[in-house]
Amino acid sequence: MRLKPSAIVLCCSFLFANIIFAQTTDLLISEYIEGSSYNKAVEIYNGTGSTIDLSSYALELYSNGNTSANTTLALSGTLPDGDVYIVAHGSSDTALLNVADTTSGAVNFNGDDAFVLQKTGEGIIDVIGQIGFDPGSSWTNNGVSTINQTLRRKAAICAGDTDGSDSFDPSVEWVSLSTDTFDGLGA
Repeated sequence: MRLKPSAIVLCCSFLFANIIFAQTTDLLISEYIEGSSYNKAVEIYNGTGSTIDLSSYALELYSNGNTSANTTLALSGTLPDGDVYIVAHGSSDTALLNVADTTSGAVNFNGDDAFVLQKTGEGIIDVIGQIGFDPGSSWTNNGVSTINQTLRRKAAICAGDTDGSDSFDPSVEWVSLSTDTFDGLGA
């Protein structure tokens, strides 16, 4: 039996009806893994509609309430629209290392560290946590925590948090998964 073109379009529309393709204003951190031991990673998503030159971007780690970055990782290469760039700690589990685009000690964060995606000439593009504030062991609200959890950005969020000094509630923009959940990285 051969399907008519209209039937094929209807079928494809049904298949893709549950997939959300969000247009973002710039890159944003789409996943944050603060797992056991060195199982740490971040995923950066490009939904801008264009390929992005990563050499204008850097990741910064602000440990324990510091107001200056303890560690900075300059990014390199290009990131096509709809793709992700994953940075994992070099001593992470093999499952993380297998999907990582690069490894770095810059992702050696704990639940009380602020983590920033910075763009040259523009400043903060996205931040997890609050620069200059130590919350104790983590930022936690409504069961969503920056310690011992994997956080995935909510599908409705299309822009990063550009204010590193405002209070941070992870439950506003993030969904929490159990510790050492890696299956969504690279998706």
